Amino acid sequence: MTIAAIVLALLLVAAICAMLYLKWRMANTPDRKNLAAAIDAEVAKHMKSGRFPGIAVGVFKDGKTFIKGYGTVNKEISQIPDGHTVFQIASVSKVLTASLLQALCDEGVVSMDATLGELLGASMALSPSARAVTLRQLATHTSGFPGIPESLGDKARQMAGDDDPLLNPYSYLGREFVFDYLATAEGQRAAGRFEYSNFGMGLLGHVLEAVTGRDYESLVREKVLAPLGMHSTAIALAPATKARLAQGYTGKGLPTPIWTFAALAGAGAYSSTAEDMLSFIQASLADHGPAAQRFQSMCVPQFGGEFGIGWAQPTFLHRFFGNRGVVWHNGMVAGYAAYLSIDEASKSGVVILTNQASATEMLGMMVMRQVRTQSWASSPPSN
Repeated sequence: MTIAAIVLALLLVAAICAMLYLKWRMANTPDRKNLAAAIDAEVAKHMKSGRFPGIAVGVFKDGKTFIKGYGTVNKEISQIPDGHTVFQIASVSKVLTASLLQALCDEGVVSMDATLGELLGASMALSPSARAVTLRQLATHTSGFPGIPESLGDKARQMAGDDDPLLNPYSYLGREFVFDYLATAEGQRAAGRFEYSNFGMGLLGHVLEAVTGRDYESLVREKVLAPLGMHSTAIALAPATKARLAQGYTGKGLPTPIWTFAALAGAGAYSSTAEDMLSFIQASLADHGPAAQRFQSMCVPQFGGEFGIGWAQPTFLHRFFGNRGVVWHNGMVAGYAAYLSIDEASKSGVVILTNQASATEMLGMMVMRQVRTQSWASSPPSN
């Protein structure tokens, strides 16, 4: 055996030992009985990177809530975010879209396994493959539809002209373009396999509009948001709500406005607050009530098991850090990012909102780990 091979073998053994030790530490974290301090320390580690101008964290555990802001809502001023600060939540909106679907199914308005052919076939042209797609497949990213169809991307670039379409990509295409695509469904793969699709979840919102004769945002407000008092969660922000909107920044730290959605709003158009999202978490974990009933149905793994109805199942990293029981969703647009996670077994949940397009998954997983392993101090947490 050459020296190089010996060195390589030793490095491999060292790496395996390090991984096993880290995994052991994750499974044997001592409870220092100060969850709020543990959250502060975890956020401080991530703030050092400079990728997060401002962060709002919300935690629910043992019937108690914790909301705290870090950094600033705008680099030009010194104002710490709080539970009322508004952030665009991007693809976390998909959980709201899926919740609307589940609510309408629970009411008997529509069936989870109804096909596009049954619901839309009498009013528009659909390709054979599109006709067979079910609402369940749209909500679990198993419809075979691409993330965004290439033809729609080309159309958006054409309509953007000299502007950069990536600055606000969903602002160019109306719902007519979405439905026109279904006539050919070019690029659609065989249904049944997981492929994350912004198009599919956005289409789901439009299909529910067609079924009910109502607009998507008013449906979500009536069925999901209003019953939980989530009055700061919206697509079209009222002036008083917009005044609380944090300034968004691109991944390079440049200021940018929120994305607007001429179509496919169900994929990522909502803005919200840590306070509202904690209300959503609490209602989902309640012992009874419509929101809790929906959550129980939605978090069950579907098909290949990567998604429930709108909820992602734990990944390898979630399991590695001990968060085996969570369902979660993340999101990112040009100026904001979000992470939402609920652990039904421990009746706990976490929401992370930030005003820069920087990944929040690792922070969210580590905060959830702290929630799982640490208890509150003897005095109640202060919000």
